[in-house]
Amino acid sequence: MKQLKEDFEFVLQLAKEFFVQDEIVQKLQKFKNPKCEIKGWEIWFQVEFALFLQDHAQVSEIEREKKFQMDMRKSKEKTSCSIDFFIRQKHKQSFIPLELKQDAAAAACIRHMLRDIHKFNKIRNTTMSTGRSLWCLGVHEHVSDDYMARLIHENQYFKLDPKFTSTVAIQDTDFSFTVF
Repeated sequence: MKQLKEDFEFVLQLAKEFFVQDEIVQKLQKFKNPKCEIKGWEIWFQVEFALFLQDHAQVSEIEREKKFQMDMRKSKEKTSCSIDFFIRQKHKQSFIPLELKQDAAAAACIRHMLRDIHKFNKIRNTTMSTGRSLWCLGVHEHVSDDYMARLIHENQYFKLDPKFTSTVAIQDTDFSFTVF
């Protein structure tokens, strides 16, 4: 439980630091502009986050798009999958797996994040040596706290511990980010 709390706080802190950067806020404002034709900017988000992590004082190493074999007893549709990021904190031995998602609609973003956790739970244990839980970071339009709580905690997959979920409004934008 201690490791979960530490990992959650670390991922949440990374997200908070990422989304207060002026250039990130300015780009998010542009994406919300009605004249902007760009809708699916998840790849941009992943690239910017990778650059941010590479320069972060508390991150010693990152791996991108790491492939894993699926446990065929749990997954009939896919034989392998990739996880967006593996982040190694300074002075830690193992990596924190992290998936990033972006969707204008909060409901779709949360649904995709939950599916990623579901996917992660189907990875063959022998190929996953980290021993750490998967975390998801999603960006979506800001919605009410009550609606967000329903999206997260009334899902079809599994119960998430409210102590390890957080949604934060991104200042000067119409977006929020969610970590769980």
